[in-house]
Amino acid sequence: MSTTPEGGTAARKRPRRLGPVRATAIYVLSAVLIVALIIGNSYALRYSDLISVYLGQSTQRVVSTDGDGDADYYISSFDNEADRQAYLEQVATDISREGITLLENDGALPLSTGIRVSLLGQDSVDPVFGGGGAGSVDTSQAVGFDDAFAAAGLEVNPTLWDFYDTGAGSSYRKATIDAYGQGSYAVNEVPQDVYTDEALASLDDYNDAAVVILGRSGGESSDLPTAADENGYTYLQLSAEERDMLQLASDRFDTVIVVLNAQNPVELGDLADYDVDATLWVGGLGQTGATAVAEVITGVVNPSGALTDTYAYDSLSAPAMANFGSYHFANNAEVWSQNAYLVYGEGVYMGYRYYETRYEDVVLGNEDASAYDYATQVQYPFGYGLSYTDFAWDGYTVDESDDSFQVSVEVSNTGDVAGKDIVQVYLQQPFTDYDVENGIEKSAIELAGYAKTSLLEPGASETVTVTVPKDLMATYDTDGFGTYIADAGDYYLAAGQNVHEALNNVLAAKGHSTADGMDVDGTADFAWVTTLDELDSTTFATSDVTGEPIVNQFPMTGVEAYDESFTYLSRTDWDGTWPTTYADGAWEAPQELIDAMQITVPEEDPDVETPVFDTVDPDYGELTAAMLVGEEYDSPAWDALLGQATLDELEQLVRIGGYATRGVDSIQLPATVVKDGPAGISDTLVGGESGMAYPPEIVLAATWNDELARQMGDAIGEDSIQLGVAGWYAPSTNLHRTPYSGRNFEYYSEDGLLSGRMGAAVVAGADAKGVQVFVKHFAINDQEVNRYGGAMFADEQTIREVYLPAFQMPVEDGGARGMMAAMNRIGATWVGAHEGLMTGVLRDEWGFQGVVITDQASFDVFAYEDLRQGLAAGTSLWLNTDAELWRLSDEDMTPTVQRDIVDAAHDVAFAVVNSNAMNGLAAGGRIEQVTPLWQWGLYALDAVVALGVLAMLGFTTRRLIVQRKTAEVTVES
Repeated sequence: MSTTPEGGTAARKRPRRLGPVRATAIYVLSAVLIVALIIGNSYALRYSDLISVYLGQSTQRVVSTDGDGDADYYISSFDNEADRQAYLEQVATDISREGITLLENDGALPLSTGIRVSLLGQDSVDPVFGGGGAGSVDTSQAVGFDDAFAAAGLEVNPTLWDFYDTGAGSSYRKATIDAYGQGSYAVNEVPQDVYTDEALASLDDYNDAAVVILGRSGGESSDLPTAADENGYTYLQLSAEERDMLQLASDRFDTVIVVLNAQNPVELGDLADYDVDATLWVGGLGQTGATAVAEVITGVVNPSGALTDTYAYDSLSAPAMANFGSYHFANNAEVWSQNAYLVYGEGVYMGYRYYETRYEDVVLGNEDASAYDYATQVQYPFGYGLSYTDFAWDGYTVDESDDSFQVSVEVSNTGDVAGKDIVQVYLQQPFTDYDVENGIEKSAIELAGYAKTSLLEPGASETVTVTVPKDLMATYDTDGFGTYIADAGDYYLAAGQNVHEALNNVLAAKGHSTADGMDVDGTADFAWVTTLDELDSTTFATSDVTGEPIVNQFPMTGVEAYDESFTYLSRTDWDGTWPTTYADGAWEAPQELIDAMQITVPEEDPDVETPVFDTVDPDYGELTAAMLVGEEYDSPAWDALLGQATLDELEQLVRIGGYATRGVDSIQLPATVVKDGPAGISDTLVGGESGMAYPPEIVLAATWNDELARQMGDAIGEDSIQLGVAGWYAPSTNLHRTPYSGRNFEYYSEDGLLSGRMGAAVVAGADAKGVQVFVKHFAINDQEVNRYGGAMFADEQTIREVYLPAFQMPVEDGGARGMMAAMNRIGATWVGAHEGLMTGVLRDEWGFQGVVITDQASFDVFAYEDLRQGLAAGTSLWLNTDAELWRLSDEDMTPTVQRDIVDAAHDVAFAVVNSNAMNGLAAGGRIEQVTPLWQWGLYALDAVVALGVLAMLGFTTRRLIVQRKTAEVTVES
């Protein structure tokens, strides 16, 4: 008994009896926690590399020894972070400054500072900075239009801004897809009946000029919609609400400026229905692009960009649009794995190659003028762009050397303000009877080179020289000689300020004029001709880089291999060969194609000896990775180094390479961190830190400035060193096959040469700072829909002449040691398993030395891919974050597969050893593995949960035992 506060007594409280239901619940809960702990730890181990990257935590440290010497192979150019950041911001802003393209101007631009302006459109407060997915931009540090315009000396209407930002207009925002392709695209401009009286009244106070900002975005894994909305407009046409807004601006303002904050070519013909005084294309902004827009609008910067795409009045008019979208075979159940396909039925006539070639055929009388009217087809040609000043060209000359032509033009600034001009040089090859007989198609004109002037003051002149390689004279002859040839006939080199002007100059040199159907007379003085007397089938039939013969590598990639009735678009009969639309369910895959789409396990090579592992080569002694810094790719020292590793180490190095590459302890090869970001090193997909966010690649290409592209690569390198991100999944060099590809913002252009030169310059700049680049997506991945396993059918001439140069130049001219294989098929074969592409072209013809990584391969849905088949073809590394995925059985580890793993590990090791991942690691140093903080946290959580479970189980079991004994005593009593 016990005493109460009042002095009484109270019975002692007995513990509440633990019933069977509660006891069972505790046991079940304990079991669940244990199982959850086991599963959680299992997944943490499977994805440990990805988790470490996401959290930005290192898994290794370098330990130096005395006498190691300086092992900083790649260093920053700056002594302090403030100067480094200032440089990055300058590069980013300069890209927009030179990429912004003036399309129309009746003298309204530039605006005077100090005036009052109204920014119209929801895009003013929610602009397009980048795009969705890998090319997305961290907007937390981005400059907005309000701050940029204010800094440039313009007074921005605050009432209208607040209306869009937080008021009634804030409910309307453009719809875009997320980083993983989920969602949809919609313009969602603010309807006129939503505008408040206060917002409309403010227009009278800030009425010196209206700046109407129109936005269109794009993203990964989803293309732009081509279907019309409820008002009859496609995504690349002005929406009904935008038209109403333009009418509002026309009615209320004397000066109306349209700013296209758009990634894809928007149809702009209807702007003529409104009182628009000037139109600027600015593309995505990146982190600082809004500053450049304000500088251009106020004249601090004279725009010098030029379009990298054709702007057609009808965005659906290109022949490539006949086969764009989601198409599946009619016999879906019979087609193994992914059953989607796409036919490049337009052949070489993509982008300006179609619009300009058909125009020439009208002028030459080969096409009925009533069938094609260039003036109503094309609003702005490829390469078009205006300036605030005027330029005059003179002194056109062409000098010939053994392997190139040097085209020179004297450019003079005849206007009133300083500015930059672009000299564009184009080539026309002869279209001959031999071509017609052998199925070779020829564009009437193709970009051959370009150069941008320095900033020319009024009255100043500069002689610009553009080097044109002679190998551009070659065309691929698939069915005749099976290699590159140069036709007999006349070859024209013409300069122009856009592709159409250059073609008109060629036609003028041929003696044609407006009397023959030309829209304007050309200038024959800016065209030069050279003649080959006979067909040359030998000069271009071997690689200049490797000396290897160039032969057919894509015999089964064209749809004609499986459909004998198919014909590609031909300039011999435009209407009669217009691409057949292989619509959804319209094509039944023949058995030959079904069979070809199966995974084919490579045959075992009977002559292969099983590689030696875990052994020190006596000729070299014990090696470390640092000892091979700068070693040639073909050196036998690599075999000796890799022979010290175990098969398990090399297999994991090759198989588990998503957003990181694994270290190999036995050879002291460091692990690396790799991130996405064509617009700059990005944390969007895998966390960690981001670097500077640059304008999208399309804006960089619009600068036509290779030196600026190289500076961007250098700036990426600065972030690479600072952030410890040695690998960069970029640049992206696929083409703008149609205006509606969702990822066009992330790619440079519709032209392979412009794309290739830009990519090469970026690669060269990044490589100088030790960045391991991965040029992507190699190749024929020019739309987002069905890029997972979709069979892309294109003929060999089209693949080689139109799409591959954008990848070839980053390798041959930029020195790229990394490539990312696309996820699609070429013909029936997954790209990564296509030996003709991965080895025949990339390595044997272009001389590539480095690593080819797959695109995303961390999920088992990629069942059309195969590790063995990919390794045999020349793919080196799997972008895989799952430590268990793609694992081969012991039976699969044949001598041939082991050899292929060693070859792939050689590629990876060579790339890593020549990157800034080696910084700090001298030949005598060593790498120690470090347990990252998150793993210590996991261990602590394991301990806490385990102790908690043990405590619960112990307490519950003890209670049950006590209760049972008590019950037994009671019964005995």
